[in-house]
Amino acid sequence: MVKFCLQCKSSFWGGQYCPKCEGQVELLDAALPENQKYLAELNVDVRPKYFARSSMMLTCFGFIMALPVGMFIFLRGMAIAGNVLLWASVGIGTVFAIAWGTWKLSHLVFAKQMTEVKDTKEAQLD
Repeated sequence: MVKFCLQCKSSFWGGQYCPKCEGQVELLDAALPENQKYLAELNVDVRPKYFARSSMMLTCFGFIMALPVGMFIFLRGMAIAGNVLLWASVGIGTVFAIAWGTWKLSHLVFAKQMTEVKDTKEAQLD
């Protein structure tokens, strides 16, 4: 859960108190309706973190599924024809095509989602 500090204007993934500020400044939960009013004042925007996470999950799914699909195509082709070089190149090509395709698709999804985010806020690198 994303929490933010009103004093240093940073956001964090969980915790009760701000690790950057002196003393025990309590972090506010960004998901609670009563804290939504503070988000406009902050220099951070939590939406890019969620958009990046969804893009990373899509890319991870593509990379994980590419190898079994490529191996299936290779083994299926070997069972039918037996031409090792042909089916190995088709299987490897499939692995690279799926991995590259999901990587490009996740980039397009992230770019489309980020069009709604204002560019006036400072980038937060944490």
